[in-house]
Amino acid sequence: MTSVLFKKKDDKIIAFDINGHAGYASEGEDIVCAAISALSQSVIIGLEEVLYIKPDYNIKDGFLCMSIRDNSIEDIEKSQVLLKTFLKSLQSISVSYVGYITIQIEEV
Repeated sequence: MTSVLFKKKDDKIIAFDINGHAGYASEGEDIVCAAISALSQSVIIGLEEVLYIKPDYNIKDGFLCMSIRDNSIEDIEKSQVLLKTFLKSLQSISVSYVGYITIQIEEV
């Protein structure tokens, strides 16, 4: 199962951690893992190449963490449409593929 933790401050998403593999299908055929991976990496590309925001992130097999908590308030504000869309997209996947992804939101 993939677990996703979003971290919010003052109702703004400032970070997320993604851990694990969904286990929906075998490696290379797991559409849930592929969707989560594509969406999460698109967020980082959008932040860097469209919004010109430099997030801190780390990507490894079965793990991705991203944070904009040390960026300016302006950067955090600009990133919200992208990050909230990402959250809504993952929530949609979690409804369709119950038991393969869990999402938590933590106020920090």
